[in-house]
Amino acid sequence: MSEALFDENDWRLVPTYETQKFIEDVKNDEFIDLFNGPGYELWAKNLRFFDGYEHYLLCNKAVIPYFTLEYVSNGEDHYFLDGSEHPLEFLIGKGALRLNERNILEYLEFHSDVTFYPYRKVKFITDPTNTPYSGASAMGHHFKTLKYHAKMEMEYSDSDQCFFITMPVVYNGETVKGRVQVLKTGEINILEPTNIPLMDKTRDHNPLDYDHPHEQELLQQNLEILQHSAEGKRLYETIDSYGAKLRMVSGVGGNAFAPNANTAFIVAPENVETYSPYQIIAMAGVFRALEHHLMDEKRPDPFDDINEVLERHCALNLDILLKICIIVDELQEAGFDDILRKFKESGFEELYSAYKNERPESEMVRILGKHMGVKVVD
Repeated sequence: MSEALFDENDWRLVPTYETQKFIEDVKNDEFIDLFNGPGYELWAKNLRFFDGYEHYLLCNKAVIPYFTLEYVSNGEDHYFLDGSEHPLEFLIGKGALRLNERNILEYLEFHSDVTFYPYRKVKFITDPTNTPYSGASAMGHHFKTLKYHAKMEMEYSDSDQCFFITMPVVYNGETVKGRVQVLKTGEINILEPTNIPLMDKTRDHNPLDYDHPHEQELLQQNLEILQHSAEGKRLYETIDSYGAKLRMVSGVGGNAFAPNANTAFIVAPENVETYSPYQIIAMAGVFRALEHHLMDEKRPDPFDDINEVLERHCALNLDILLKICIIVDELQEAGFDDILRKFKESGFEELYSAYKNERPESEMVRILGKHMGVKVVD
């Protein structure tokens, strides 16, 4: 196996001593297990629209794919990206925003990557090679993206002090021609296909707040659904029997992480208030990871030989994913079709097909290796 996990042309690796200082600055005692571990890397990328600030990824190398927490920082002041628009509004309120024709698309792309609106399902596509699609529907979306991207236009209105941009937009699962207004103040309004204001500036922001405001509701809703699967119910009862603690954490994307046998974390964007298929999938996976700890099936030391590290991660990840395959199958039989569909759309359609067709393990390892971005050598 060989490693290909980061594009170093876009991101720079922060020196170890700076990484240690960063962790000391951002760690929270209530979530201390997020910050304790054998190996962390900190990556940074310039944000041309926020003067003096960079996008930081704090990556836990104990698992592959890495478990990440995301921040915006100027090296001294750190702002946790909780999956909502509020950290961006907070920085804009501090006067950090510098918008112009050269960085406006980067600003939209960043906003699209780090914010999530459950009731305004909108994404901006600034790069046709980087779209939120996978699976059988990807090609159709890709052709629409190319079509609308080819006719992309941008103009600045002095009278309105804003940019108007015509570009491809994902709206409620469809790729459409969108018209977007971006004010010099950073406020974003979608004008077409429908009028949607995205930044309402209605909430105060805590720079380092990891709590999820809807933690108990989300845990209850997801656990109720998971237990419609016999295997999901077994996993939950096993973990519950010895009092392991499951926490919801605000953040970007849908990470999940079990640092030890007693604690697991599931990341959900701050704006999410109800169950989602992605949380079910993450919950199933992290319960199996807790069970690995109980069985003393440990993740490797990230500083060991890279080939051995990748092989061990691949074996454990495959075991977790096969458990998830069983669970999403059982949930589909119970009427939760959307969970299986989202699992496939997350990039696991080929692996799921191999599981259903009882393909040999060696074939599934190659499929997983491709998904992880590593080359599997026989």
